[in-house]
Amino acid sequence: MSKEQQSFEEMMQELENIVQKLDNETVSLEESLDLYQRGMKLSAACDSTLKDAENKVNQLIKDETEVEDDEEVNE
Repeated sequence: MSKEQQSFEEMMQELENIVQKLDNETVSLEESLDLYQRGMKLSAACDSTLKDAENKVNQLIKDETEVEDDEEVNE
């Protein structure tokens, strides 16, 4: 499943699974590198998702503040 199709929670779960594999299992160097690379892509995708969510929340707060300010001016 590609990152575009995965939810944030699914990406985080996959990332946790990768970390567990790298920590607890004996994996070949090649598999370790593949897991690390996948983990880095997931980490970047999660970071991007969180930043997008933060921007949306900040915009909602800004919009709400503007509405409240407009209501105070009109009263």
